[in-house]
Amino acid sequence: TTIKMALSAAQIAIVKSTAPILKEHGKTITTTFYRNMLGAHPELKNYFSLRNQQTGAQQAALANSVLAYAQYIDDLPKLSHAVERIAQKHASLFIKADQYPIVGHHLIGAIGEVLGDALTDDIKDA
Repeated sequence: TTIKMALSAAQIAIVKSTAPILKEHGKTITTTFYRNMLGAHPELKNYFSLRNQQTGAQQAALANSVLAYAQYIDDLPKLSHAVERIAQKHASLFIKADQYPIVGHHLIGAIGEVLGDALTDDIKDA
């Protein structure tokens, strides 16, 4: 698997264009994401607060993070405080690098499940 770190101007524009969709459907996407990911990888359940899963706080936090990324992808310094907090939380939980592709796979899958054909190849690639 090749990991591309830099996005083109066109990809940045595509990601920004998804913000209204993410605002409207974010909670449904992240609820679907957690259901699918934790169903397929129950060993990851211990990384998440059961209470936050039950109350919807975990789903809302991820939805807000994904939305913020889409909104500010062209002004990443605005996200630095949130990214630092997330990085510290992940480090404290000893999240492993090989777990991130699992998250990415299930997040894209959940977006596709919720949005259907609205998730174009261009959006998926961005």
